[in-house]
Amino acid sequence: MNYEIQFARVTNFGKLSERFLSCQHLKSEDLTKSSMGEIFSLMEILSPWYNSAQIGQLILNNFANNYWQGGSTSDLVNFENALKKVNENLAQITQNGETDWIGNLGGILATIVGDNILLSSTGKAEVYLFRTGKINHLTAGLADKIEVHPLKTFSNIISGQLKPHDKILIANKSLFEELNLESLHQIINLNSPSVAALQITKILRKSKVKNVNLIIINLFSKDESAGAVIKDNLENVFYLDKSTESVFGKVKSFWQMVITPVGKILGSIFKNVLNKIKSRRGRTKIQEKPKTDVFQKEFMTEDSRDDQLLKDEEIKYSPDLYVHYYQEKKLKKESKFAKILQVLKNSLMRAFKWLLALYPDPRRRKYFYLILALVLILIIGLVVVIRGHGKKGLGNLEAQKILNESIASQKEAKNFLIAGSSEKAKEKFLESIEKAQSSSGNALVAKDAEAVVATSFQELDKLTSTTRFSKLDPALTIAESGKGIFIVSGEAFIVTESDIYKANILSGKPQKVASIPKNKGNFVAGVNLGNLLYLYTSDQNLFEFDPSSGKVEPAQIAADGRWETANALSGYVSTLYLLDGVVGQIYKHSSNKDIFDKGEEYTASKNSLKNSLSLTIDGSIYVLKNDGQAVKFQRSKLQDFSLKNIPTPWDKITEPRKIFTDSNTPSLYVLDAGQKRILEFDKEGVFVHQYAFPASFNKISDFTVSIKSKKIWLLNDKSLYEITI
Repeated sequence: MNYEIQFARVTNFGKLSERFLSCQHLKSEDLTKSSMGEIFSLMEILSPWYNSAQIGQLILNNFANNYWQGGSTSDLVNFENALKKVNENLAQITQNGETDWIGNLGGILATIVGDNILLSSTGKAEVYLFRTGKINHLTAGLADKIEVHPLKTFSNIISGQLKPHDKILIANKSLFEELNLESLHQIINLNSPSVAALQITKILRKSKVKNVNLIIINLFSKDESAGAVIKDNLENVFYLDKSTESVFGKVKSFWQMVITPVGKILGSIFKNVLNKIKSRRGRTKIQEKPKTDVFQKEFMTEDSRDDQLLKDEEIKYSPDLYVHYYQEKKLKKESKFAKILQVLKNSLMRAFKWLLALYPDPRRRKYFYLILALVLILIIGLVVVIRGHGKKGLGNLEAQKILNESIASQKEAKNFLIAGSSEKAKEKFLESIEKAQSSSGNALVAKDAEAVVATSFQELDKLTSTTRFSKLDPALTIAESGKGIFIVSGEAFIVTESDIYKANILSGKPQKVASIPKNKGNFVAGVNLGNLLYLYTSDQNLFEFDPSSGKVEPAQIAADGRWETANALSGYVSTLYLLDGVVGQIYKHSSNKDIFDKGEEYTASKNSLKNSLSLTIDGSIYVLKNDGQAVKFQRSKLQDFSLKNIPTPWDKITEPRKIFTDSNTPSLYVLDAGQKRILEFDKEGVFVHQYAFPASFNKISDFTVSIKSKKIWLLNDKSLYEITI
């Protein structure tokens, strides 16, 4: 049996600033390869840098080229070989110093050949199969089984046979943060891919969501009858950042919905009035004898049914007769309503007759145009208002109901507090916040909802040892996004991908003072060691920046040494430590007369360092991993250590970014960019306090702490913020 594929994509026309995100569909241009099926892909790299976009596209191109060139008669073998080539290529990229994508990549590579599907996933990307009302999560648990290593990026394969009318959803994780799975199931199951994609696009646009990509696929057999497959005239790609309908399309739609109906009404009335005017001027109206309808005479007979002979049973079980009987009786009940309509119609006719009478008189014709324009404006205004009301979210009654439920949850939480049940109180305060926020879009209850949210957060923060900042003003702002922040003698140095900005924290007027040499890679990580800043780049180069002179020079290393691949950097006394979180090793470079020695492997415990993101040193070395936990080393030996006692309901670090301490700081600080907070722990890993930042802080990249000044400096996008602790 031959099969065809319907599909639709939801994506972005432009680029996203904080990530690379793309979903694509490919067919071989070589017709001899058509039997190898079609390729679908989704790639997401949570990194705003340009190289990530190159890597994302390179993965797809590499896979497609190798798959089409596969010489095996087995589609599975060709698929496996293409994945192997992709992994080898990613390993080579890592060796060249491009490591920012590691741990930040989520992707799906899939082929559909006839009714067979082959797919491989990595990271946080999901595939669901909807079949006969059931939901199958094809990629469930696969992300947890993949080791974060370039050669094992795409290391699992799912294969199976599809059935006609199976629907497949390929999407990144962000989709399920906006729409629950059941809602998606209903939308996709009840519509063609294009219609379903259009509905989802409208929902996401309404919430101003752009960080979602998805593909909807529908399989059907060519042998199905023409009526079995619903064809639509919609496109198969929809952009979240671009209107689906062109300007011409919107004008056309408005003309069809508003101008045309109004024109027909006015034309009908105008025609009737003219006919009456002509009749009054003495023109004889010719009365024609009705013609006999030949069709009616030959095929139609009089209705001989007698409604009085119908019994109740006949009415109940004879729907056609019942409808006919009901319509005849209904006319009598509607006579009063018909009279009212007739009065309104006559009044309207008289009004238009008067209006048209203005036109023949040149002195009064201007009033005709003026009144006609006002009527059209009124009609258009009413249409806009009605459509605007239809776009609103919650109605007043529904919003008030949800707000009342929120207030009730808040009261329950306070009762649990009195009873000494803090965990249940937390749950109810969180429930109160969520409900109040969902109703805050309604203008009638917005202020009350904000007050409920503020009160619930205030109580919840007491239970979770949280200092919350609902609003922060930047201490200074630069022209581009920053990646690293260093505070030296009261001056802030912000490092972007390639430039270094300097500003006095009090004056807030930054200036670019230096740049990383061109073609030497982008800034990855840095450390303040002694009187110099050491800046490591993606091309495995290390530069030293002198804040006093503004000079940037290569850091000197012994002739037989080189700088290893690293994704984090730290220092202690006169020694640099480079962390390779993929291989799982720390490299130690001691210095001797301004020259660093060849790197030494710090520990034999490589497995404990894999999937690591950041390290910091106070004599002991603390390493932050991508699961939000941390490990501790003393003299190269792994210690019994963990981060613990983070209070619920936010007891998981969702997006760890950096760990910080030094020999003068009694606490450990961890940046959780996913939940927009910095957590404080003691040196044994026990939770102490946390600092929560505004919801708008979506691009937190770095922070540093000064216990002497009792300050935290936080870098979010282009701005530096100062917080007193």
